[in-house]
Amino acid sequence: MTANCGRLMVKSLMRTLTITAAAAALTLIAVPTETASEARLPIFTADREACFGRVYDRGHLASHPLQKVTSLHILRSLAERSEAENWQPNSRAENIKKFRESGTTEVSAFVTFRDRRGYFHNSLNCNKENKDGVSCYIECDGGSFLLKRQSANSVLLDNGGFVLIGGCGDEVEEGEEVRFEPGKDDKLFRLDSKPVAVCRAEEQKAIPIRAGKPLRERFKEDEPFCFGRDYDPAHLASHPQQLVASLRVGRLDPAKELEDDPDPKWWWYNVRLDVALTLKAGGAATTARFWCTPQEGSWECRRTFEGENEGNNACIGRSIHLVRGPGDDIFVHNRRSGLPINDACATSPATAVYQDPPPLTRSDDKVFRLSRMPVAACRP
Repeated sequence: MTANCGRLMVKSLMRTLTITAAAAALTLIAVPTETASEARLPIFTADREACFGRVYDRGHLASHPLQKVTSLHILRSLAERSEAENWQPNSRAENIKKFRESGTTEVSAFVTFRDRRGYFHNSLNCNKENKDGVSCYIECDGGSFLLKRQSANSVLLDNGGFVLIGGCGDEVEEGEEVRFEPGKDDKLFRLDSKPVAVCRAEEQKAIPIRAGKPLRERFKEDEPFCFGRDYDPAHLASHPQQLVASLRVGRLDPAKELEDDPDPKWWWYNVRLDVALTLKAGGAATTARFWCTPQEGSWECRRTFEGENEGNNACIGRSIHLVRGPGDDIFVHNRRSGLPINDACATSPATAVYQDPPPLTRSDDKVFRLSRMPVAACRP
């Protein structure tokens, strides 16, 4: 009896050990299978926006003294922000279709640094995902990075170095270009999946849009308008560096816009403006025409040369920006000598070479707040 009991106990124990070992083996096999499955999850899908990011705390930065990046976010958006001036009604559908047909998409990168103030950003084109991940790049040799799935909730960003300010003819002063170089400790980043609202908040910091209705909602497709301001002697005395005494900005002939471009997708991509100003030094009003293209937070309006010397290229690229203001007001931003204040475009010789970027505005004529006026106030 005792011997038989012993043999039965040994057999039972061996059976238990065998089952346990088999279960352990199955567990070991299951773990890498699950990890491989996670790694195969696509980084982007056709109809979903995506946000990956990370903010580095003081402890991490203290233990990585050579890392310059304090935050990094990657946003894959399917459409412009609804409050943006450059919103397009069919962006989402077109981007979904493009992805389904080619697997390509676009992303925006938002970066902050410990040794630079401000929020830096750029947009990148991304190739179709392959076994190595998703390669994203900036044209004009602006650099690139590689995204690779690490887990169901994270990706790795392998930084090849890319431009954050400048590149492809952006208007920046010499020496102002910012490039995100890999450096000694800015090469590989683990970014976690985040709600899209997190990346949108970073986008607002980097590319702020003023509160209020977009300009495309304030005006109708066929509506002429006029905005202006006349500065009194007291204002001009308190701003001795301001040269402009009176400014008018008007959309005077919406029908003419269709003659210039008979098939625009959306009218707010096709607005023409007539600008007139007088100087406090006196003299006749100076006029110019501008063709506007919406950006995120403004209409960028570039100088046209209808009726002027076609050989004159001294002012190619000169622009102003229209920005929504409080109430019904607008702002005119004249950061880079876009307004015809000194008549440099008309008086420069035909052989003059344009400056790229245009010179900064040196006088106190950088920003103007204008109020709505009767359209007749903008007509010659």
